[in-house]
Amino acid sequence: ERDNKYALNAIGEGSVYQFFLGKSWFGWTIALATISAQIYMLFVFVVGAEIDVTDDRTDFVYTWKCPRDQDDCQDTIDLDWLGWVAFAILMVAHLSKDIIHGSQMIVLSGKERHDRHARIRFFSGGTLLTSVSLFTLFVSTIYNMAIATSNTEIIMNSVVILFINDVDELFYETLVVINSRWVEGMSCEKDRLGEVLKENSELKNKVKRVESEVDELRRKMTRMEEMMGIEETPTAPQDDDDPTLRTDIVEETPTTPQDDNAIEGKKGE
Repeated sequence: ERDNKYALNAIGEGSVYQFFLGKSWFGWTIALATISAQIYMLFVFVVGAEIDVTDDRTDFVYTWKCPRDQDDCQDTIDLDWLGWVAFAILMVAHLSKDIIHGSQMIVLSGKERHDRHARIRFFSGGTLLTSVSLFTLFVSTIYNMAIATSNTEIIMNSVVILFINDVDELFYETLVVINSRWVEGMSCEKDRLGEVLKENSELKNKVKRVESEVDELRRKMTRMEEMMGIEETPTAPQDDDDPTLRTDIVEETPTTPQDDNAIEGKKGE
């Protein structure tokens, strides 16, 4: 249960990727379609980063200029190390969490305490999450190397490409707006709730069986006592009129004649 909750938090509760942790085939279809759309959009940037001046689809920028009146060519690029530092900060801040969580889910899929289906779900979700994040990093790097000519351009290009990485969350929000119950039906939370309810039902059945067995044992013991003639010895009630049981009665000690004479003598004195 703790691993399932951790996997859900790692892959994202507000993302269609969480459908990989569920058992709904339709949910898996939506998640795979979302990843396919993200990879397609990222691949468009890969094509645009190709260094081929004969291809009109490429966005490659040639920064060298060779004036006719000069023998030397000049590189007009304004991109320096400060721009690449900003690029690295954006990549680490946006992609490191998904890469780490995806790797941890892959490690989690190797634990033998989970059944085969759970391990497949963990491995699939972790592998796809890590793959999309690494592919986003690769695309951002090669595209900015081919296109960016200034520090501001490398930041803008990076933000645009990183936005593609958030499409899964935007699709999830759209599905929730369309039909929230339908989304809950495909979510792994409902599968987990169903398992908990099933376990509770099994426990209730076990308790009922134990109670019936205890009642049967009681009936058997009662029959055995009747067969052996064991009866409870009744306790006699106390009689308040019985003087032997009363503590408030003080017995008087009889006096002898000698004691009476001695008492009269003392009075005479």
